[in-house]
Amino acid sequence: MAVFVHKMEGQGRGFALTGGERARRHLPSAPWFLLTADTDEELHAFAAKLGLTRIMFKPGKQALPRQKPEAARYPITISERDRAISLGATLITPREAAQMLQQRSSGIGYIT
Repeated sequence: MAVFVHKMEGQGRGFALTGGERARRHLPSAPWFLLTADTDEELHAFAAKLGLTRIMFKPGKQALPRQKPEAARYPITISERDRAISLGATLITPREAAQMLQQRSSGIGYIT
């Protein structure tokens, strides 16, 4: 069992716009990350250590035709990501997260 952190999909590498440009374009000022785990129980326990509440939890979904599966997750900020890593979470890439989720949805492992 393990807990993982990865950058939220769809965010570019750079955030070079100034504050005013961000506001006009409704872009985030900092990247967001996702906290996931092998099981919901492990995810909730780890999230509690970070001080996250259950209201922040996003349940996972099985893939429907032409859709991607979604893992159970907590969206977290960059500072929460750093704390999660210091508590033992493994930092992975969004690609690695997608591969893990694909393996789980094909019956190899657990889908949360």
